[in-house]
Amino acid sequence: MPRVDFRVDSSAVVVEWMGFALRRIPLSDINRVSKRLKGKPEVWRNTLNGNHRMLVLYRKSGRRPVVITPHNRYVFRNQLEANLKRTASPAV
Repeated sequence: MPRVDFRVDSSAVVVEWMGFALRRIPLSDINRVSKRLKGKPEVWRNTLNGNHRMLVLYRKSGRRPVVITPHNRYVFRNQLEANLKRTASPAV
């Protein structure tokens, strides 16, 4: 059964379906990552009941937050925050 997958790239969070990129959210546009939702989101789920796997990406541009449901949200969040820290640090 085809499903939606999520991956952290060096410059963006990519939402894929069967290997095709459906949506890219640039790391430079992500303000913070949370488990709690505020507002009306843009939803990308790969499961019917994904409340236990939900991550919310709040954006700097003021657009709607993005809800994703990666397989292991804590591992995905750590990878994402590490990449966000890497892009936010000034180049030496």
